Amino acid sequence: MRPYQTRFQTREHAGTELARALRAYRGTGALVLAIPRGGVPVGRVVADALDAEFDLVMARRIVPGVALDDSGMTWCTGEANAHGDADSQRDAQFDQLRRQRAVYKPVRKQADPGGRVVIVVDDGLVSGATMYAALSSLRKRRPARLVCALPIAARAGLDRIRALADEVICLDTPDCIENLAHFYHEFSLVTDDFVRQVTAMQPAQPPGHARPGADTRVPAISRAMLIPYQTTCLRAMFETAPNPIGVAVMVHAGGAQRRDARSHYLARKLRANGFATVLVDLQPDRRFDDAPESDVDELVARLNQTLSFLHAGTPCADLPVGLLSTGTAAAAVLRSAACSAAELRAVACVAGRLDLAGTASLQRLEIPALLISASGDPKSIQINNLAFEQMHCPRQLRIIPTNGRGFEDRKALEDVATLTVGWFKRHLATQSCSRLGYGG
Repeated sequence: MRPYQTRFQTREHAGTELARALRAYRGTGALVLAIPRGGVPVGRVVADALDAEFDLVMARRIVPGVALDDSGMTWCTGEANAHGDADSQRDAQFDQLRRQRAVYKPVRKQADPGGRVVIVVDDGLVSGATMYAALSSLRKRRPARLVCALPIAARAGLDRIRALADEVICLDTPDCIENLAHFYHEFSLVTDDFVRQVTAMQPAQPPGHARPGADTRVPAISRAMLIPYQTTCLRAMFETAPNPIGVAVMVHAGGAQRRDARSHYLARKLRANGFATVLVDLQPDRRFDDAPESDVDELVARLNQTLSFLHAGTPCADLPVGLLSTGTAAAAVLRSAACSAAELRAVACVAGRLDLAGTASLQRLEIPALLISASGDPKSIQINNLAFEQMHCPRQLRIIPTNGRGFEDRKALEDVATLTVGWFKRHLATQSCSRLGYGG
């Protein structure tokens, strides 16, 4: 048994929970500063939820307990025993910090923290050195109030930085953290490109200056949902970029553990392009996606319940919806889409069991369909070719070069993401509605 429990689904989920704890700062003109790279997705969600300005504060760890700030000054928390190692690595780490700064800073003019409420955010804290350097450098710039905000932190590390901040807000403080990834369900590398993109995002209105009568903008949201279905509940993860242009509902039926990394990767790509995402497993009790044909009608019922809940229980009721599916769930998606509600605009099926949808549903489908197969899976290619011939809707069949039957290699997964994002942009974005609200 593991000595830790997963605390957050994603960094965005952590940001949503942290924003709730910081809600007293909403509308105060606060400045949210994230430590790159891991703190950026957390900080962006916090800034959007608080209607605050967002920027970066540069700091970089050298060795445990020792870190650099933006000016190259070295800060030590007092618990490090490796000053010699820190000295030998300082120049290389400062070069790396300057390289990152050069990559990020041309995006826009840096915000001035002087005289403002400043909230410093990271995705977690272990020794505390990086946060120590960030807070120490910011204190010299005389903010009106300096707040340290963290989803999770080792208790000893947090104690080392408390004196540097006017307020410390932390959601969880375990005695020991060996690896922050243990406390996140999905904790992939944050890239420099992602940081640039997120930093360049501007709020729809300057913080605290929304026009009277203007539509309420939807902040970034990360919410774990339980969707009632008969005597049980379906677990789903709803996440959205600010002001989404559409919703991508990502559906599979079993095999969740095996698909997690790929699903979250595709979801991040979709959100980076302005879509809200919903990840739902229609058969969470199945270890593999091997549902028999007789189960497809049940999967359709569960999918329809998910779509109804999306309409009534999220602020995306008026947005166009695209369905992304794989395996047996693709059959349920096509059957559901063949009797499409008005908000369904497109489907994308990756290695889907389209043969289980039935000829009648394939022929009745009217919305655009993207069919994707792996070059190393001849059975999937055959199934998709036959379905393609039976369909009458606008459609594309794409075969992606792979090393085997699946999309395990990074290049193949990137190709799937590119095709899916392009497909949904073409068929959802142009039809998105400016009004957002909860369904009645």
